[in-house]
Amino acid sequence: MVSIKDVAKDAGVSPQTVSNCINNPAIVKPATRKLVETSIARLNYTPNASARRLRTQRSNTIGIGIAPVSYSQVYDRFLHALVTEADANGIRVILYKTDSQQDEIRQFDALRSRGDVDSFVLTDTTHDDPRLAWLHEHHQPFVLFGRPWGARIMNDPATPWVDVDGHYGIAEMTQHLILHGRKHIGFIGWPGISGTGMDRYQGWRSSMLDARMANADELDQLYEEAKNDILSGQTACIELLDRRPDIDAIVCVSDTLAIGAATVLPNDTDIIITGFDDTVSARSMGLSSIAQPLIESARHIVRITQEQLAGSAPASAGGGPHRPGAAPHASTDDQHVLLKPTLVIR
Repeated sequence: MVSIKDVAKDAGVSPQTVSNCINNPAIVKPATRKLVETSIARLNYTPNASARRLRTQRSNTIGIGIAPVSYSQVYDRFLHALVTEADANGIRVILYKTDSQQDEIRQFDALRSRGDVDSFVLTDTTHDDPRLAWLHEHHQPFVLFGRPWGARIMNDPATPWVDVDGHYGIAEMTQHLILHGRKHIGFIGWPGISGTGMDRYQGWRSSMLDARMANADELDQLYEEAKNDILSGQTACIELLDRRPDIDAIVCVSDTLAIGAATVLPNDTDIIITGFDDTVSARSMGLSSIAQPLIESARHIVRITQEQLAGSAPASAGGGPHRPGAAPHASTDDQHVLLKPTLVIR
């Protein structure tokens, strides 16, 4: 096997210089770095990952949990994007099972104590999420995919997150329908306390009110809640149309509910149904939807993780630059990234 000494001899530099080129290239002169990179390519040298982990006391691994539920295709696509981006940066991703928030905390403790991971990626955070409290208490680096819903920690510099702006996406879809002549636009959302669901609902509500398509009382008649499954989407659509037969479009909080709603419409209807996530199922049914920038989300998550481990993460979140792609109502910085989704009109 080619060693670091072989590379050094070929490039005419010291083994320490080769090490610096690999691990801390910023301190090496560009001309020297080019010599070393040429030798690495010529000799097909691959750094010893095990030795590097011993030297840096890092596993170079991100951990993310898998729950025993049927995740949407969005989660699968996000996981693929995360693994792809991590691999491009020499980082591994380890999956662990989690049956509950407390079980995930147990996994945190086990993986952390064995030195198996450097950082965690969390999804599906809730109000007063006990996982966040544990991670903070144990000074464990992590990044959230999705905002931590709660004013107290939303802009906490110690709670980094990357999210997709559902309010913006639903508002854009509602405005698109209005501009294309739809006058009575309903909405099917999720029940209970859901930060993501409420954010998307507010996008529809604000667009309807701003365009004066309905007043507050009328909006209540145009709104229905449903659990996130196809059967519930069917039931919600039927109840919504029974109450307001003049509805000519329905914006749904997810593709799953949109598919359910679409399957109970008469064949000769001109009612438009839209979803959120742009899944394969929505595409196959010809439903307009909203696509999340999953690849860009993964890139920011890996970037934040690298900055955390290098000790270069910003000390505070206030007054940071407005991130490209963030909606006007969102205040973001390098540790709190809000990305615009894209309308997919069919």
